[in-house]
Amino acid sequence: MLPVGSAIQVRKLKPGGALDFAWEGMALRVDTSGVVLRAEFNVDVVEREFATLHRGDVFVEFYYFDRCYNVFQISSAGGVLKGWYANLGLPALLDADARQLSYVDLALDIWANADGSFVVLDEDELDELLEASPQLTEAAERGRADLIRLAESRQLPRWPA
Repeated sequence: MLPVGSAIQVRKLKPGGALDFAWEGMALRVDTSGVVLRAEFNVDVVEREFATLHRGDVFVEFYYFDRCYNVFQISSAGGVLKGWYANLGLPALLDADARQLSYVDLALDIWANADGSFVVLDEDELDELLEASPQLTEAAERGRADLIRLAESRQLPRWPA
């Protein structure tokens, strides 16, 4: 396992295994269930219907070795909670020697606001993906149900716990 404070590279992979995006973070917790890390948003501004993200926004990212999703708690650089961005994906894999964490993204996402409201995103992209890769259906359905249950019950992970 990696010690707290270790640098770690996150690799978001497409279903075929190709690299989609990578970024750096710092391990806050590493145990047998998964990894929690801190990263800073590295794009100037991204405007979405549900939120605006700015360079320097703080992401506390929760990855699991046995769950079909990961969750990002997002706050402004000044510490104001913006909400949670949850990604449907295959369980994370950690290569501690290489200091790399990777996961396969399965398209569907959920944005949850601090007030408890949430929106499910990219359902059409998930449908297309599952049509092309039906072997991912079970993991996708399980992860989708888990994420919606967590959002509805306001049980998305929070740091500090």
